[in-house]
This record gives sequence, C-alpha cells and structure tokens, in this order.
Amino acid sequence: MAKKYSNDDDNDFQHNQRFCDMAGEPCRMLLPIQGYEKKPLVSLEDAVEPLVQFVPDVKRMAYVAKMKCDNPPADHLSKDESASIILYSMEWEPQEECLYYVLNATLRAENRKKLVPWFLYLKLILTALSKLPPLQRTVYRGIKSDMRNYYKKGETVIWWGFSSCTTTQDVLENDQYLGSTGTRTFFTIECIHGKDIQQHSSFRTEDEVLLLPGRQFKVVSCLNQSGGLYMIQLREIEPPYSLLEPVSTDASKTSKTAIGKEIQSPYSLLKPVSKVVPKISKASTTNPSPIIAPMDRICNEANPTIFMATIDDNLFLDKQWLNLQYHTADRIKKPAELEHQMESPPELADEKQLDRIKGSLIGMALGDAVGAHVEYRPYEYLEQNPVKDLVGGGTWGLIKGQFTDDTSMALCLAMSLLARHDFVPYDQLVRYKWWHQYGYMSSTGSCFDIDAATSQSLEEFSRRQKSFAKNHKIPVERLDFLSDARLLEDFKVYCSPKGVAGNGALMRLAPVPLFFYGSPEIAVELSGISGQITDGDTKAYDACRYYGALICAALNDYEKSDLLDKGFYKKHKHWFGNISLCDEIKKIAEGSYQKEGGYQDGIRGKGYIVNALEAALWAFWSDENSFEKGVLAAVNLGDDTDTTAAIYGQLAGAYYGYKELPKKWIKHVYAKQFILNVSEWIAYEGKKWSETKRSSSSY
Repeated sequence: MAKKYSNDDDNDFQHNQRFCDMAGEPCRMLLPIQGYEKKPLVSLEDAVEPLVQFVPDVKRMAYVAKMKCDNPPADHLSKDESASIILYSMEWEPQEECLYYVLNATLRAENRKKLVPWFLYLKLILTALSKLPPLQRTVYRGIKSDMRNYYKKGETVIWWGFSSCTTTQDVLENDQYLGSTGTRTFFTIECIHGKDIQQHSSFRTEDEVLLLPGRQFKVVSCLNQSGGLYMIQLREIEPPYSLLEPVSTDASKTSKTAIGKEIQSPYSLLKPVSKVVPKISKASTTNPSPIIAPMDRICNEANPTIFMATIDDNLFLDKQWLNLQYHTADRIKKPAELEHQMESPPELADEKQLDRIKGSLIGMALGDAVGAHVEYRPYEYLEQNPVKDLVGGGTWGLIKGQFTDDTSMALCLAMSLLARHDFVPYDQLVRYKWWHQYGYMSSTGSCFDIDAATSQSLEEFSRRQKSFAKNHKIPVERLDFLSDARLLEDFKVYCSPKGVAGNGALMRLAPVPLFFYGSPEIAVELSGISGQITDGDTKAYDACRYYGALICAALNDYEKSDLLDKGFYKKHKHWFGNISLCDEIKKIAEGSYQKEGGYQDGIRGKGYIVNALEAALWAFWSDENSFEKGVLAAVNLGDDTDTTAAIYGQLAGAYYGYKELPKKWIKHVYAKQFILNVSEWIAYEGKKWSETKRSSSSY
C-alpha cells in the first residue's frame, strides 16, 4: 500500500507533529553534536543513502522533495540544499518513519555514535540553513500535555532536536494542531537564531521557523491560563561553548553535483578593448614553502617548462606576508599577526593619492565592521533600534573593529595584485579558495559569512583545478602556483553559472581600481572581470565596471558633483570600451538612487547587486559630506548591513581620504597597520605597472 503524504489529504493526516514533538527532549546536557562538519558536501541522493535502514522510504521521499524544489531555489540555495529542507518538513504515515521524527530522536539520544549515519544529511541541511539569515523574533510551538514540571522559572534548558515553530499563536489554537480545549502547553520563544524556511518547506502556506539543534533557553515565566492552558516563555541564550559544531567551509570536499557550464575566457572578454589590455604576468605567487629554489619548475611531455617561481621575475620571494602562513598545523596567521613582517615599499606614492587609497581600504573595513554587528537585521528593527556607533558583538560575536568576508576577500584580491604585479584571475581565485578553506586574510582565522554564490563558485573552481591537473599532468600540490601564460589562458576562470548577481562581487572590488586608476579604461574592464569570475550575470559585470569607474574618478581628483552627475556614464563611455551598461545598471548610473526618502522610496540594502549598488550610492549622495553619516545610513537600511556599508566605504573613503575618516573608529580597525601597509604597496605597484605599460609598445 502506498504511503500517504500529509498534504495528500489534510483531513486524513494532520501535519502538526513537527510543531509538537518537544516531549522527547531530554532537557539535560548531552555531548555536543560534532563530526558531521568534516564530511563532504554531497547530493541529496547520496546524503540519504546511509539512512535507508532507519527511514525505509527515504529515497523515494528524497526524489519527491527534489521534484517539489523551485528552479532555481530561493535564497541562492542549490537544489540539493533546498530539497534537504523540504525533505525534513515532509510528513507521512506512519509518523515513526518520517525523516524528521527519526532524526530528532537520534539527536536527542545520549549515544552520539548513532548520529554517524546521519552525518552526510546533517552536513547538507545545516549548510543550507547556514545560508539563511538568522531571524530574531517571537515564535511559538506547543504540545497537548502539561510541561510545567520540566520547565521551572529561572532554569536553563537545551533542545537537542530541530524545533519547528510558527510565527503566530493562532496557528497552534487551530484544531489541526492543539485546538482550544483540553490540557495544552504553549511555548512562547524569543529566538535569536531562527531560520525562516517557508520558501523551502513542503508546506508553503505555513510560516515555519526552524530552530537549530543544541540551542539553549532560559525559562522566563510559567503561567496557568486556566482551562487547561499553560504558557511557558523561553528566551534563547548563547551558551559559552557551541553545542552544535559549525558547518565546515572546507571547499576541497565538494558536492558531486556540477555547478554550471563553462563560460568563455576573461581574455576573450577583453578583446573589444585589446589595445589597453595588460599582458598576463608570468610572475608567480610565492610558494608557502620556506625554501624556494631560484628556478622551480615542472617538466613533462605536455608542458616542457612550467615556471612556478623565479627570483628575477618575482619581487616578493622575501615578502612572506603575501603567503599562506601558519603558527601551527591548524592555526593560521591572521592579518594582524603579519604586520611585523611587513616593510614599506622602496618609495611612497603621491601623498594625496596615497591618502585616497588608504581611505578606500580603511573606509571599506570600517563600513564592514560597523554593519557586522546587525547583519541580517531588517529595516523595521533598525528603525526602532538604529545603529549609532561602531560596536562589537552582535550577529557574529566579533570584537569591536573586526571585519567580515567583505574585507577578507578584498585583501585576498589585493594580495594577488601585489604578488603578481598584475591582474591574474586564476591567482585571485586561488587566494579566495585559501580564505574559504583555511581562513586566509580572515580577521578571525576562519572563513565565515560567505554568500552562497561565492561558495559555489569556489567549490567549482576547486573541482576544475583537479580536473585541470589531471588533463595537463600537473602535480596537485603545484596547482595553486601556476604561472605559465598558456595554462592561465587555458583555464576557465568563470566559475559561476549565468544569472548569479550577488553583492559579493562588488564588496571586494576596491583594490582593482585603486591599482589601475592611472589607466581608467583598463581599470573599468578589469573591475568587471573581477566580479564576474564568481558572479556570472552581466549585471554583476556592469555594476563592478560602473563602481570601478567612480573609484577611478575619485582617485583622479574628480569633485563629488562629478561622481554623482547623472551624465557621468555618457561623458565617460570611452572608459567602458563603448560596451553599453545593462538597463538595470544604466538606470542607476542615470541617478535612480537620488531619492530623498531612502528606504521609503525603495532603497534597499539587499544581497542583490543592483540593490546593493543603488543603496551604496544613495548613502554617498545623501551623507552631507560626512563619512560617518553615510556609513550609518547604509547600515540602517537593514538586511545585508555590512556589505552595503563596505561598498559605500570604498567610494566614500576614496573621495574623502583617510585623514577625513572618523578617528574614533579608525583606532579600532582590526589589522589597521596591515591594511595601511597594503595601501602603500598598492600605490607603489600600481605606479610601476603604469610606467611599464607606458614604456611597452604591446599595450
């Protein structure tokens, strides 16, 4: 007999069990949930393979979940990730064979070895949930039982299973759930890390919020409402140690699912403006090994000479601060810990230009740090609780002044430009991968806050590297240090599917226009390419081109009125190689962001690159010539607060200059001296590149 799904006929099966299963919670301390994070990220089909013995019909239900999945899924999730949440929310008879039921029983069991078969599925669903913004609000769940003896006022309890909640108490009073008579306990929960899974649920009409396993709560009150109804109020709190190991960011363990088809080489994109295209440098990144031979190369039949590093060609063999370095095998050196290794360049750039370069990079880090505290908070919350200063804690629990992924990726890009003395997309992706896998250039020593588009692109890059090594007979350990121009030309660096247009492409942009500002046509084109290697949509390419042009103009002493001129694009169309901007970005270039009402007039601090560009320019346009006001305005738009403010900071910092940034904030910037030194090297290397370009007949 075929099993009945809960949404086959709501009268035959009431799909309320997920919201009412807290009776199985042990409410006591168990061993933390860990081990799953070391597993690879695989397809849903592979993830459920070990579960057949516990959930007999799980393969068929996984197929149904995949078929129910949107195409493409919401929130930039992959189809496997979205389907893993759908599968969790599905209910069928008998209840004891539902995946959510068996999984939660296992999570609540004292024997943690029982979790091992679930590791692949846990990795998939927790990865998916990690990409949804944390939700802070009051949610509800309940049970047809008196739970007062288990929840005493003032005590702390732990829920070890996934906890399905609803956003309105009325839902629980529905006869389909707990009804309005008999013994009932309603839980009112003030959550801080909930996940809104409505767009990835089997029941789209339900406003389901999912609480992750291992969450800790304080019992605030326990009330007898008469008529058999009891109300228990819980407040989610942060335990001193995580009881659920965070999802690993090891990109070397990738999904078996392909992430999109190959896209053309960046060098072919450059052909329309080939007369101003820089040559691809043969200089290599430096090998992290402490010993580097004067000429280290691989010889094989396919490639007789692949130069990996040469003393003559690479100025930075002694610049260890460019490298991936460790204190111990598992503890990376963070940017602030590399400061003592740095030295100033042989000569400093023009003081005014250097002040603008420093202003752009520090301005970006400041915007990032101010916004990190309230990342993912909605506008409605910030309207009532506006950010007024730089503080620590908040969403990521950072120290005051620490930055997130925005600045980390920008530093990776800067390190690539300095190591290669040029624009080499392959090397940029290598360094992003180092950040993703090892925490390179992270303020905390680990990758966090990575967006879905970037994560998928870097996983695809890692997959392509391995395939490339096999096809060209290159040792895997040499892959991150390719310098042969033929191989760099052959490698497909566009690692994103078409249609991806996240703000991650724009948040890291600044080093490119800061390095190449002396040649605006080149700077604009390379700005576009720098974004499109991880975000494949034309809108990402054009947003980066336009913003790169504005930063170039700021470095070339344009007035603010010129930067905000609605005719800026038309007046500088030659900077864009006469390649028109797409309609969405052209509209912004023509002044769509110049709206007095800000949020009320449609300005949004969202993850979509069009929204992000418009929001950052609105903040710059309306900041009354105050960097501090502009950052706070960008942050208080809500949602992706750190990225909107970091994008604003790149342009505003370049225009106002380092000396005009708020001193009360600057002193707290994490790795400030490192970033300032990087600024000096960008100015020096960028100037050298321009001089080489002018003296070379090949440009």
